[in-house]
This record gives sequence, structure tokens and C-alpha cells, in this order.
Amino acid sequence: MDKFDVFIFGTGTAGQLVAKECAAAGKKVAIIDIREYGGVCSQRGCDPKKLLLASSEAFESSKNMYGDGVTGEIEINWQDAFNYARRYTSNIPQNTEKNLKEKGIICYHGKASFKDAHTITLDGQEIKSDHFVIATGMQPLSLGIPGEKYAMTSGDFFNLKDIPEKVVFIGGGYIGMEFGHLLCRAGSKVTIIDKGNQILSPFDEFTSNLLEEESIKMGIQIIKNSQVSSIEKVNDRYLVHYSLDNSIHQITTDCVFNTAGRVPSIEELNLEQANVVTNHDGILVNSKLQSTSQSHIYACGDSSSRSLPLTPLSSIEAKVVADNLNGKNRKLKIPAIPSSVFTIPQCSGIGLTESQAIEANKTYHTVESNASDWFNNQRINSPLYGYKIILENDSNKILGAHIVGPEAAEQINMFAVAMKANMTFEELKDVIFNYPTWGNDIKSF
Repeated sequence: MDKFDVFIFGTGTAGQLVAKECAAAGKKVAIIDIREYGGVCSQRGCDPKKLLLASSEAFESSKNMYGDGVTGEIEINWQDAFNYARRYTSNIPQNTEKNLKEKGIICYHGKASFKDAHTITLDGQEIKSDHFVIATGMQPLSLGIPGEKYAMTSGDFFNLKDIPEKVVFIGGGYIGMEFGHLLCRAGSKVTIIDKGNQILSPFDEFTSNLLEEESIKMGIQIIKNSQVSSIEKVNDRYLVHYSLDNSIHQITTDCVFNTAGRVPSIEELNLEQANVVTNHDGILVNSKLQSTSQSHIYACGDSSSRSLPLTPLSSIEAKVVADNLNGKNRKLKIPAIPSSVFTIPQCSGIGLTESQAIEANKTYHTVESNASDWFNNQRINSPLYGYKIILENDSNKILGAHIVGPEAAEQINMFAVAMKANMTFEELKDVIFNYPTWGNDIKSF
């Protein structure tokens, strides 16, 4: 029977960091993954998405500047873009595993689950460990409808070698909107069906609505307040049935994607056998990221009930777990975290939305504008640029910042620094920025 000091489930950003730091501290460490090594972000998420996006960004820039310095035929070659992304991701699994092994970490493959609080089983083999770390990430939320098996998921998107003529996304969150923008620019007729009354519900309504309007202008059909009831296969196509305005409608499509959300990927670990308490957000943990019912079992990244599905936060949590396993007695402290959806234009936010400020009984005021006619936006003929800043009345401290525009993801980083430093809005605007940059625009917000 194998016996370890630390056994880690998941080889993404969080799992790798814990494994390496514990191994460097002299602990006997093992790690396992049910899929190829490297995690979602590097192979089926953030990184390949951004690689595919590069072609769309170049296409959009050229299209916007057509006649103002750019001429000639402009189109996206999806196959070339696909191959470009695959070149980056193809070596990640073997390089990740090789790197872990070089650090003395034992690497397993397969589906392991708990037998008891200190024992797991893998292909009939029992493995014991003094401590366990759950860093298994998230998986698509089940739609719970007839024909769900016909819906592809975000992982399938990165195997999509050909552009469908028509595509339906069930869910208008990060994934549905980003993939929808990619395929629309590549030539697909895109429909997004969302059960809520706002796409991108984590973002402020102001920026979300501006992005929705621009998405519709570019040709994306967005159906809100609608519940998909079933998916039916008819020959080589699909019928998506959905409710809207108290009646049932249907749409024919070449493919369907389930982008309704993601949930912690922990159900197959048999955590109840280890007496680990969970809820719909993940494993219940304390401020040290220990299971509230089993202190020798930790959870970090998207598996933790305290987490948000953001890669930078998973790294922070993994560092907390590693420090505690190595005797440093550290608690999780989460600063304001920026988040972006990489549509074109981008939509970014940090801190409170206005609705959250109201719910929290904050006394606040907002500074907001559609800035589409500003120089930086006009310089590249971009169609949309806007912002809303939420400020506390008495202190003028930044409660939240929300931007939609070509460089929103970079601009929001400025607000992340300001909020971390507890700066007032005036103090941020007093900073000398490069001119004429997108950062310098903040002085005019």
C-alpha cells in the first residue's frame, strides 16, 4: 500500500502549486488527474480561448479600419486558428507531468475515490495519506432536460474543427458570450438562450446591456427569460425547444452547446465516505481552506465553497493551502478581484455592482458614461466604449468599477491596484499615466 504525506486531486493551477511547494518542503507528495495533466485553463479554457480570440481580434481591428488604411479581403480561417491554438496546448500534458516527476512527485492517472478519511482507492489499489487536497475544478452544470446528451460542452468547443452554419448556446454567461462572439465573427449564425433577464449576470447591468446591444448589432440573436425544455435530434440537425412568453418555441440548429454554468467537480470522489461536508458551492472550508468536518482535508480552486471560478484566485488559495500544510498557519484573505469576459469589445468588472451596493445598504453615487466617441475608441473605429464607477459617498472610495470597451480587461487592472491600496477615486485620477493610452482615459472618468 502506498502512503503519502500529501495526496492531491487535480493537476490544474492550484493542484500543481500545492504539489510543488509541499515537495520542495520535503514532503512525500502524490497527485492524480482523471484527464490529461494540466487542468482546464491551459487546455480547454482561458489559454486556448485567448489563442482563438487572437484571430477574431485581428479580424475586428482590420474590419473596423477598412477604408481608413486597411484594404483587401478580410476573413477568419477557422482551421488555421484552430491549429494555432492546438500547437500551444498539444505538449502541455506531457510537459506538466514531466515537470512534476522531476520534482519527486508521484503521478497517478484515473478515477480515485475515498474509502475512508485517510484512504482512497484507485483501480482496486488502496492509497493512504496524512493529508488530502481537493483541486478538481469544475464541470458543466447538468441541464436536466430530455436530449441533454446532444448538447456539447466547453471542452468540445476546442475540438470544433469546422464552423457550423447555425449554433445555439444554452446560457448567456462568460462561456456562451465568448464562444458566441468567436463563432459569429467566423461566419456562424449564433443564438444565445438565457433563462434570466440579463446576460452576463455577474456583471453590472449598465455594461452588460451595452454589450448585449452591440452583440445584437453584430448579428447574434439573444433570447432572454427563456427556459430550454428539450433537445431533439432530427437527421443531422437538432431542434431546441424553449419556452418564451408562456408558449413553446423551437429553433433548428447544426449544433448545441450547454453553457448554462459550471459546478464543482467533486461528485465522483465519494466525499461522504470521508465525512467531508459539501454544498452546491463545493466543499465547506474554513479560513485556512480546511474541510469544516475533516481538518486534514483541504480544498482550493473551484472545488472550495469560498472560491470564485477565477484562475488568479485559485493560485492564491493554493498558496494558502501549501503554507498551512508546511506549518505556516495562514488564513485566506481575498482582495477585490477583477473579472473579464473576452468578447469584442471586452466587458470587465471589479467590486460591487450597483444592485449589490443597494443590497448592502451602501450610500453611494455613480460616475458613468457611454464614451464611444472618445479619442482612443475613435482612433481604432471601435463601436463601443462605456464605464460605470461606484463610489462611497463619504469617503469617495471605489466600491466597484465596470467597463466595456476594447481594452476593458487592462483598464480594470488599474482599479484592482487602487482598491488594493485603498485609494480614493481622486487619488487614482491623480496618477500620471502615459498619454494617450487607455489607462490615461481613467483621468476623464
